[in-house]
Amino acid sequence: MQPAPMTPNIPGPKATPRTAAVSPEETASLRQIVVAVVACVLGERRDHPDVEDCTHEALSRALEGKSRLRDGEPLRPWVIGIARHVALDALRSRKRTRRVEARMESASASEDTTTAWLDLVPDPSPGPEERTASAERATRLERALGTLPEEQRRALVMFHVEGLGYQDICKRLGVPLGTVATWLARGRRLLAETVGE
Repeated sequence: MQPAPMTPNIPGPKATPRTAAVSPEETASLRQIVVAVVACVLGERRDHPDVEDCTHEALSRALEGKSRLRDGEPLRPWVIGIARHVALDALRSRKRTRRVEARMESASASEDTTTAWLDLVPDPSPGPEERTASAERATRLERALGTLPEEQRRALVMFHVEGLGYQDICKRLGVPLGTVATWLARGRRLLAETVGE
């Protein structure tokens, strides 16, 4: 009888704060904080339906997007920021709804007003703040791409812009698969550090 082959003791990936599952106790604690933040921003009681809706939305976004946290970044402040943004979005939506309702009431009150219904619908396109932020991100990204070594930049563009897979990039650049993987990982890390500043 032959002895069973020995397998090396290779440790598995360690759970970091950003990849570890959120415990039910931590979720309950976060929920209380999110409810308080949302209620404060909306100016409503904690048991108001809008507070409950925003709380659910904020927690869903936070827990689903938890993998985007950087290593070592604490979860609680990130969740609070998401809760604040969700509540502010709800406030903006309320204001738009009130403006539309006010226009509709004034239009129906005066018979000689020929306001088109289409004029009463809010514009869904991004506002000036969102367009400015998007343009600034694009500028930072372009500058950051310019600082990368040529091979990392080419690999990133082929993967993210042209949609090529690792194997196709290997063939096109004439390098091994591991090299492409390394270039992409390093390039992404450098871009995240530069654009995230």
